[in-house]
Amino acid sequence: MKISKTRSGKSLFMTVLRTLLLFILLIIAVYLFRVQLLTGLASFLVVDDNPQKGDVIFVLNGDVDTRPFFAAKIFREGRTPRIVIARCEDTPAVKAGIFPNDTDAAVGIMKKLGVPENKISVLSIPGGVTSTRDEAAVLRRYVDAHGIRRVILVTSAFHTRRAMWIMRKELAGSPATVLSAPAPHNKFDTASWWKVESGLIHFADEYIKLLYYRVKYR
Repeated sequence: MKISKTRSGKSLFMTVLRTLLLFILLIIAVYLFRVQLLTGLASFLVVDDNPQKGDVIFVLNGDVDTRPFFAAKIFREGRTPRIVIARCEDTPAVKAGIFPNDTDAAVGIMKKLGVPENKISVLSIPGGVTSTRDEAAVLRRYVDAHGIRRVILVTSAFHTRRAMWIMRKELAGSPATVLSAPAPHNKFDTASWWKVESGLIHFADEYIKLLYYRVKYR
């Protein structure tokens, strides 16, 4: 009986020891390959189709320091003849005249960068768009009404995975194709996002919202 208990105790000890060693090895591996792992996780969020030609650029609201600048850049490169943007809602600060509407700011930036006003279409709905999903619904109506076949989607790099998923889902059954042209972030990229606060926020925010969209709009 004592021998049996002794063997059982040793067996348990060896199992615990092996588990601990494997855990330590895992921690070491994660540390040694942390840059590759962190870069890979961020790279998953980025969809880049490198589109060269399209019927329109559809630029999403938000991140006015990057998205409208990049949209204007690829417009000037001659990739499309028109830029389209959905008008977002007026927040209380906008209604109070403290801040401009994000869409107005984006349009102003693109005009300042050389995009003719008559080449920018602002699509309005009652109350304005409040989410990427709203923008996808507005895009669907626009492509159906104008016979659009090829859309270049411009949004922030880390936002492209979620944006492309909801765009393609909303345009299911349409002959239109959506191609992603990610706007680079100003202060970080896939290989440095964990080094700055804004990168950490964007990274966490997009993974949370991607999961939310997959559950809510499946």
